Amino acid sequence: MKIGEIVEILIREKDNYTHEDYRKQAIEEACNLLDRLPGMEEATTYEPIKN
Repeated sequence: MKIGEIVEILIREKDNYTHEDYRKQAIEEACNLLDRLPGMEEATTYEPIKN
């Protein structure tokens, strides 16, 4: 699945929660992080960073 597709799904899901719900805030933060990645890239392209 492409990163842009994941962001679109998350944006639709966040509308299910009220403004002060922590889940809506978490989805918004996740979308902000994902927006920094190339939207047309496959999500499986990225590997975890090892510290």
